[in-house]
Amino acid sequence: MAETSHNLIIPFGTADPERVKSIGSQREAESGSVSTNLFRLNTSATPALRLHHGPYDFRVSRDLGTQSDAFTSLTALQNYSHALCDLWRKTQHVFVEAYFDFIRLSLEKEQVSLTKDLAPYDGIYTYEDWSFSALRPLPRAHLATKTKTFIPMDFIFWTGKTLIAVDIIDFQTQTRARQAELEALNKNGVVIISAESARLTRDRSAYLALILPKPFHLFWYNEVLPQSPFKPEISKILCSRHLDF
Repeated sequence: MAETSHNLIIPFGTADPERVKSIGSQREAESGSVSTNLFRLNTSATPALRLHHGPYDFRVSRDLGTQSDAFTSLTALQNYSHALCDLWRKTQHVFVEAYFDFIRLSLEKEQVSLTKDLAPYDGIYTYEDWSFSALRPLPRAHLATKTKTFIPMDFIFWTGKTLIAVDIIDFQTQTRARQAELEALNKNGVVIISAESARLTRDRSAYLALILPKPFHLFWYNEVLPQSPFKPEISKILCSRHLDF
């Protein structure tokens, strides 16, 4: 990898990683604002990248919904992820749909126990609020090589310990060049998940449940409380529930 193993810059949501990296780095240097299409990763310190982590630029997604409940908000993030995919790469969009369905179904399966665990918080949280603890996908992400070029991946996730890259395999045979790219990533500690487009399209979330490794399952474990990228003002919560004077 071009950067050291403890300082990676990952452009995503683009077909032009060099441009995104250059513009994003320049804006951060000039104004201190954080680019929404650059993920800066310190592999020894950065915690798992989850859906509740920003920053998000919701201008890329036209349909945000009302965020009236957690699953509506989750749909807004699903639409956001769609907007970052290749418009003409259907299987990327199928993956997004399947992944967010996987999140919903995972929570619904554990609804009783999760609701019981949150009962002491007097209705502030519902089990759906754990949606945003799921790992955040970075569509059309690019990993830099030692030669300063980038290797494109359909999706990248960061578990807090490991970079996981999803490579959606279509009907055509992989070229030797592509095989070499994936081998290079694997040698650098990146876990490659090869998703067959035919099975992904047919079985959707059930297929992901089979091929996604342990960090994707029971994603709310070890999280203290649910968090959301759509944060209400804490004063409004306190005023409506706890401030009686």
